[in-house]
Amino acid sequence: MITEVSDTPFRSTDKISGKTGTENAEDITVLDCKGKTLLPGLIDLHTHITVLNQVGFDCLHSDMTLLTTAAEHASHYLDMGFTTIRDCGSMHRVANEVKHMVQIGLIDAPDLITCGKAIMPTEGNERHIMAQHVHFADTADEVRKAARKEIAEGADFVKIFASGAAAISTGVPEQSIMFPDEIETAVKTAERKGRYVAAHCHADNAVRNSILAGVKTIEHATLISDETLELASERKAYLIPTLAVMYVSDGPRKEYWESRLGPMLRHCTEKMTKAYEMGMYLGFGTDCAAGDFCYENGIEFRFRREKCGMKALDILLQCTRNNAVIAGIDNRVGSIRKGLAADLILVNGKPDQDISCMYHRPDLVIKRGKIVRSN
Repeated sequence: MITEVSDTPFRSTDKISGKTGTENAEDITVLDCKGKTLLPGLIDLHTHITVLNQVGFDCLHSDMTLLTTAAEHASHYLDMGFTTIRDCGSMHRVANEVKHMVQIGLIDAPDLITCGKAIMPTEGNERHIMAQHVHFADTADEVRKAARKEIAEGADFVKIFASGAAAISTGVPEQSIMFPDEIETAVKTAERKGRYVAAHCHADNAVRNSILAGVKTIEHATLISDETLELASERKAYLIPTLAVMYVSDGPRKEYWESRLGPMLRHCTEKMTKAYEMGMYLGFGTDCAAGDFCYENGIEFRFRREKCGMKALDILLQCTRNNAVIAGIDNRVGSIRKGLAADLILVNGKPDQDISCMYHRPDLVIKRGKIVRSN
């Protein structure tokens, strides 16, 4: 059962109590859940509360406007049942501040795990608006300094760009853009401060270099080879595939994006199918934003089931328990058991049998024992 709701966020009474529900019955709200399924709050390990869907692009004239816009946008992840998200790079490190706002109870939004700015070699125009969410660094010494800076600014982990980016027109996803010593330096610097590294990797050699350097989470792993899959399994690196971001919707540039992303999606789904069949411990990310088509229609769930043949129950575990273990927060969230946070969602149907239940908004979202969304 859920403990009684408290007006003060993050108190012990916001945890799952394990009581029978007969004590202090007058303080308990009883809900009819017939035909519905209670799940742990969902976790997205790869998103951005700015940048995606151009969120924040018109706010750079004012830090306060950027903050309020990012905070408002972050709250919408609750609509789809995500009670914890990992921001993999935000404009002006604003996700660090939104995280703090959630922690002190100023806003209803998911708990955030943040990296501040992502560290990237000089690959583009530093004056470009997309550059506002990256920390440019060349050479191992610059990467060390950048990692220290992001941690000092409040980063929970360090994000690096080990390969070119598909979303940037000048990016070449097939290319590795960081040298092995630069990646190793990021890992060693993060580890000294009790942090870990997440590496943006499309190119196979970028994935391999990152695994060999000790990177904990491989983001995307889009063009990974069979040989590198074996290495990832052997070294127990965590793959965070983000299939939804390669969904192409109708629009004036549909042909361009299909030609750019279509082959990547086909390769990635083939390799993630193999990773799944190998029994690898896969994480769940989207690289999409709350409120967009992919989020509102559960495209990440859909692609994992339809294109990778993953079982519904395994997909549910990926976006709850697996993600919590990968992020090191399984002592707080990711499961329904006594002592964990009362972050819960109620969905209409049986998603362990039919994952299409997850393509829509949940009927109810509970964060820290408080009902925050009721559809």
